[in-house]
Amino acid sequence: MIMESNAKVQEILKQYGLDFRIEKLPMVAKLPIGKVSETIINNGIEEVIERVTYKDVPTDYYGLLNTKSGNIINQVKGGYEVSQNDEILELVLEGMKPFGDSLSVTKAGSLNDGRKTFVQLGIEGMSKVGTETIKRYVTIIDSNDGTTSLSVGLGELVMSCSNQFFKFYKDGQSKYRHTASLRQRVMELPYLIEQTLLESLKLTETYARFQSTEVTRKMADEMVKHLLGFDRLMSVRKESEMATKSLNAMNDLYDHMTKEMNQKGDNLFGLFSGVTSWTTHSKSAPKRENGRLESLMVGTNNKTNQDAYEFTMQKLGLVMA
Repeated sequence: MIMESNAKVQEILKQYGLDFRIEKLPMVAKLPIGKVSETIINNGIEEVIERVTYKDVPTDYYGLLNTKSGNIINQVKGGYEVSQNDEILELVLEGMKPFGDSLSVTKAGSLNDGRKTFVQLGIEGMSKVGTETIKRYVTIIDSNDGTTSLSVGLGELVMSCSNQFFKFYKDGQSKYRHTASLRQRVMELPYLIEQTLLESLKLTETYARFQSTEVTRKMADEMVKHLLGFDRLMSVRKESEMATKSLNAMNDLYDHMTKEMNQKGDNLFGLFSGVTSWTTHSKSAPKRENGRLESLMVGTNNKTNQDAYEFTMQKLGLVMA
């Protein structure tokens, strides 16, 4: 049984390019200690040059080496505990067992040269919001560079337009720091997955409330101003002072919101989907492998989506009051 588990882990690692390790290597400082003279021959002419000599001095820092790319992805203090991709994935697969066929690994990968890795667990079946079909995921992100905790959250995909929305909760129970207790705490993954499944159902219910709450198109102006700090109602003078890049981004966001509200209706779901359409398909993101997904999960596009979600939740209360 253990051999089957290990084989499955290795299969997934290789399939999604996660078959690398992170080595924690001691770092040294180069301390200049003197100079030496050397005689060289340059075009038949002897030249005497001076070369600085150094000695290696130990430091309190360690470099994190991606063994596949050969790059140092960050520097950490000695207390940082490295978690390897195979270890995390093995624990994820173990954590999935209580849920049987209701969960399956549907995607995994690395972000920014392995600085972060993710595993998406597809939840069996689809959810419906009006006429829209939504695929739900449990998403697990780990950091190989020490910048974030191991986190468990949601991933949602609207099938008709491929809009994606990721939500990671601030609850400390769903975030594990990279310390010596990491391996012990990730044994709680089954509990966290169960809680995430419940949160996913709640989010679907929230989407249903969004869809049944009508709004006017003027609310798009409020959303755009909330996200960008300006909208199409600004003065001609202010518009003339705006950078072309900013104006193009604003108009692009409006276009996505118009498209989504035309498709999904003049309701909060159409309004919110306009933003997730923009961040999923158009808004700027790192131009590297999985760069757009990286931004949606942990970068600026994730923050934009969270801001839009909070705005929509506030409007839900105001409109229904």
